Amino acid sequence: MAAAAERGGSPSLSAGEEEPPLGLDSLVEEAAAAVPSAGFRLTAVRREPAVRLQHGVSGLEPLAWSEDHRVSVSTARSIAVLEQLSDIHSGGQEMVIHRTAVPAPSAACLLKVGPKKEVAECKEKFASSMDPTVSQTFMLDRVFNPEGKSLPPMRGFKYSSWSPLGCDANGRCLLAALTMDNRLTIHANLNRLQWVQLVDLTEIYGERLYEASYKLSKADTPRGELGDFSEFQRRHSMQTPVRMEWSGICTTQQVKHNNECRDVGSVLLAVLFENGNIAVWQFQLPFLGKESITSCNTIESGINSPSVLSWWEYEHNNRKMSGLIVGSAFGPVKILPVNLKAVKGYFTLRQPVVLWQEMDQLPVHSIKCIPLYHPYQKCSCSLVVAARGAYVFWCLLLISKAGLNVHNSHVTGLHSLPIVSMTADKQNGTVYTCSSDGKEALDKKIESCGSTYFWRFKLFLLRILYQSMQKAPSEVMWRPSHEDAKILISDSPGMGSTEDDQEEGTSKQASRQSLCDTGKGMDVDDTADDSLPQSSDVGGREPMEEKLLEIQAQIEAVEMHLTREHMKRVLGEVYLHTWITENTSIPTRGVCDFLMSDDGYDDRTARVLIGHILKKMNKQTFPEHCSLCKEILPFTDRKQAVCSNGHIWLRCFLTYQSCQSLVYRRCLLHDSIARHPTPEDPEWIKRLLQGPCTFCDSPVF
Repeated sequence: MAAAAERGGSPSLSAGEEEPPLGLDSLVEEAAAAVPSAGFRLTAVRREPAVRLQHGVSGLEPLAWSEDHRVSVSTARSIAVLEQLSDIHSGGQEMVIHRTAVPAPSAACLLKVGPKKEVAECKEKFASSMDPTVSQTFMLDRVFNPEGKSLPPMRGFKYSSWSPLGCDANGRCLLAALTMDNRLTIHANLNRLQWVQLVDLTEIYGERLYEASYKLSKADTPRGELGDFSEFQRRHSMQTPVRMEWSGICTTQQVKHNNECRDVGSVLLAVLFENGNIAVWQFQLPFLGKESITSCNTIESGINSPSVLSWWEYEHNNRKMSGLIVGSAFGPVKILPVNLKAVKGYFTLRQPVVLWQEMDQLPVHSIKCIPLYHPYQKCSCSLVVAARGAYVFWCLLLISKAGLNVHNSHVTGLHSLPIVSMTADKQNGTVYTCSSDGKEALDKKIESCGSTYFWRFKLFLLRILYQSMQKAPSEVMWRPSHEDAKILISDSPGMGSTEDDQEEGTSKQASRQSLCDTGKGMDVDDTADDSLPQSSDVGGREPMEEKLLEIQAQIEAVEMHLTREHMKRVLGEVYLHTWITENTSIPTRGVCDFLMSDDGYDDRTARVLIGHILKKMNKQTFPEHCSLCKEILPFTDRKQAVCSNGHIWLRCFLTYQSCQSLVYRRCLLHDSIARHPTPEDPEWIKRLLQGPCTFCDSPVF
């Protein structure tokens, strides 16, 4: 594939650098390491051979995908752009990797904070200051000294963002690039061979601030002189970009010379700065350059140490609401209103909406917004997910008659180290996370990760180990036995045998049968060597038997963990799809009591979920009843239900309902049974019944 790409005539990246070439396979493996949901299975196929990069990756999130199926990778010298195309030279159906690159500017970016002569004098003053808090801060800050001097140069790219489809002259995506020295530019690939820089937004924004005397409005009070170090820092922080994100394409109205209005497509680019301000650029489509800039408005977010930015777009009753979600390195997350009066079909928030206000020192790394549909409110809702340290913060926003409702919580236990990358599938609401803890051992990964795949894999290994340590049978298993094995069974008290006599007779018969089986087909010496000593003392068992008991205990512990995880999933479905005091035919109260019955089981997620469910149930229990005697079926066992009259019913392992019928399903390994769906079951219960076995992941028939 690599040779075919070079044969296709694509321009190669600059060669002759000292850095060793790095492969994209490591990045793809990090993205594929995210945990897939139970409803959507992701199959990641590693590409061979791996695509080689000329330089090492750089930036916080170096990988970005576009809507026109291109991938960009930020590196130390350029942005590598890869696209899979048909090989027009071979005449066949082979695909080649088309490679282009956005080179980094050769000159360092100097933010405009004043006249050049005055800036040079101030830099000399701060560098030679006798106050070490001024001189050392100035010399070590790469925003003040992007050229480096004695420090290594700040080359490469910090972040890149793709625009929606249909923004450039060819109807494709634009690429916004942010360099390490804080230069923000927009590029277009017009002839497929090279990238063209259309505009330098850092230069334009600096000129605007200079003309406004570095005041956001005319009502702002005058600040200090540039010679004041705090003012020097303020002017730099108000134009140092942190992140930038594109909005969706919207429609504006333009007035012609004859006073007629025509619809014009436009797109917004929000730029988050170091001081918390947000510049919202509006571009007319197709974007051709500086002349396509319609406006630029600055919003004060009020967030200290901002770290991430994302657009929030919500559709309600065929009207769209838009805002900007801003996260802080200290923890808070909130939505800021964006005034879109000239945009058709949009209405704005009246005031900011705080999604998380705790200053818990968990930095917000990534924010994604997913549109969903609420099955009971019969309206659309918005799910906001954010990576905060090693946790995933989620917030559900829903507009009702009472206003905007906000529900938030955290998903814990996914990773033991901070999340480094997160993405979301807007089609089915699946969220994928990746952490740097994938370098740990498998057992630690199993303990820290919430994925049941690793636990099922551990269960499989334990079962194989248990079977391999067992003794091989002395006789062929399919050979029939010619002895009559008679067992005394007494169903009535008039038989004259007590319960103790029955157990004694059964044990004697079983002992004789085992001795006969052991003595067949082997010599006396073999029997003496292979037989285990009969002892009722636990301490007298052989080491092999102790090992088997230990492995059996581990198997039961893993099975219990998988059962609890599936119970939490079932309770989550019950919570999402039920209203107050609704009987779902699932033994919800019994499952809740079973989860909390073990004092050693301490799961905060389960406790919070059970608390919400019990509030919905409003002291109702909705127990199951035996179909034979109408007695209550208590939930004391995950595998079966026994009423007070002794009627035993097996439980469905997918919904934990009692299977009170003669027909049910089993998995391939006969680990569990499941009931058949009925016409009166709601859709969410039917989806649960379509799942695989929780222990072996095999289908159910």
